[in-house]
Amino acid sequence: MDRIDALHLFAAVAELESFTRAAERQGLTPGAASKQIAALEDRLQARLLERTTRSVRLTDAGRALLDRIRPWLSEYQEIENGLAAETAAAAGALRVSAPVDFGASRLIEPVTAFMQAWPAVEVRLDLSDRMVDLVDEGFDMGVRIGHLPDSSLIAKRLADAQLAVIASPDYLKTHGSPEHPADLSQHACVIDRNKPAPNLWRFDRMDGSGGKAEVKVSGRITLNGANASVNAACAGLGVAAPPEWAARAAIEEGRVQRVLTDWTPEHRDLWAVFPSNRFLAHRVRLFVDHLAAWFKDGI
Repeated sequence: MDRIDALHLFAAVAELESFTRAAERQGLTPGAASKQIAALEDRLQARLLERTTRSVRLTDAGRALLDRIRPWLSEYQEIENGLAAETAAAAGALRVSAPVDFGASRLIEPVTAFMQAWPAVEVRLDLSDRMVDLVDEGFDMGVRIGHLPDSSLIAKRLADAQLAVIASPDYLKTHGSPEHPADLSQHACVIDRNKPAPNLWRFDRMDGSGGKAEVKVSGRITLNGANASVNAACAGLGVAAPPEWAARAAIEEGRVQRVLTDWTPEHRDLWAVFPSNRFLAHRVRLFVDHLAAWFKDGI
């Protein structure tokens, strides 16, 4: 930035033919301006300005430099002005609704990065597992996982949000491992009531054959939340089907194991949802695009 500032100062001196007036335009003292120009000449190993007590004139080298940098300085100024305008347009509060566990464990980092990139935006993240009415409750957008109900909202898919079927080693040692989804009807299962049909689990064959299975499951524990589901499985309370992102650490640490590896639970996605984009605030567009880029390689 020092070099860019020096070039701006040099152009101002050439235009105004005065160190004093150029220094005032750039918010510098005449002495500081003189030192910047001297440092620029030292870097370029060329005398750029002829100074007298009454005037300042360009040398041939100075004229050649000015011709080269004028278009670039003009373009740079346009870029600065454009970024300033975009930052101003992005200013304000951004109200976002998201599920509790996903918001706490997966949204804080991208929200932080977004706020660093757009310091004029204030993010108000509301974490709730209930079905929030974005329009009636004044939210700018929501983050949703799973199948979206029909609505007037606009939805942008962000990433896969697959489920993992897991159980603890102790549970599997005692009760055996299910070989087919139908076997789950004979197992204790962890029921997560955040899912649209908590007791009905659907599967697809992993081999691409098109095979499908649907099983009604039951268990002694019913709860709500991805992390609670993983913790229940780790405690040996049964087979659970939490989101892959929630189960990943427990799987890697060996606290639970995958089961039914020839099958995959029904497909789920991560979505950004927002009201009609005709009058969508610029900060909302920026945040949706930011999330899409952040999660492009998965959750």
